[in-house]
Amino acid sequence: MVRMRMSDSKLWKTCVSAIASLIDEAAFKLTPEGIKMKAMDPSHVALVDFELPTAAFIEYDVKQPAILGVDLTEMNKIMARAKAEDEFILDLNEEKNRLILTFRSASTRRFSLPLVDISEAELPEPKLQFTATADVTAGIIQDGLRDAEIVGDNVKFELTEEGFFMYTESETGATELKLHKGDPALLKLNVKQPARAMFNIKYLIDMTKAVGSADAITISIGSNLPIQLDFPIAEGKGRLRFLLAPRIEAE
Repeated sequence: MVRMRMSDSKLWKTCVSAIASLIDEAAFKLTPEGIKMKAMDPSHVALVDFELPTAAFIEYDVKQPAILGVDLTEMNKIMARAKAEDEFILDLNEEKNRLILTFRSASTRRFSLPLVDISEAELPEPKLQFTATADVTAGIIQDGLRDAEIVGDNVKFELTEEGFFMYTESETGATELKLHKGDPALLKLNVKQPARAMFNIKYLIDMTKAVGSADAITISIGSNLPIQLDFPIAEGKGRLRFLLAPRIEAE
């Protein structure tokens, strides 16, 4: 038996929306301790690492480990129909090999989603030596990315002892965002060694869909290393992490 229940749909809805922007299908691993999912996008540029323990649910009934192959595009369409006040219930109909998604508030609405067969190799834990991290208010990053999108496809992130900086430049113009140490939106700064790298803006915009503007994003980078974005979910009980490969700057 598999049954999971949340007091509202917001957490699952926002996480699925962000993940589905990058990945079409994914295998969710269910154990009595919680849910895990790790997958790469089709171009192998981005990786998502998602984890929700039982404490994130008001009811969680998984007796035996199970792997659920899910079409995230279709699940995202269903979750888009959820209202903020809806209680969210996910059941597995083993006989029909389908997930049953239920939204319950003033009415009860139910959807079924066929499981898909996914065979993917186990992804190893990336071993990256980041030299700089910062906790930044998400709305600042989201605004900076939208600014950058106006003039280019890529954005440069830079972390120094002075602060956090984003730059974009192209033939059509340039943008910059600066947060200096002590600015309210720069919640934490830890720089062992200054770091700078460039990344695709669209990927970053898709990733940051997972958080509200008042939330914090933990950004970890090293010079020309992938960027790691960590988002707080389920009041810190869960994890949603994205890794994105850098773009190589032309000499």
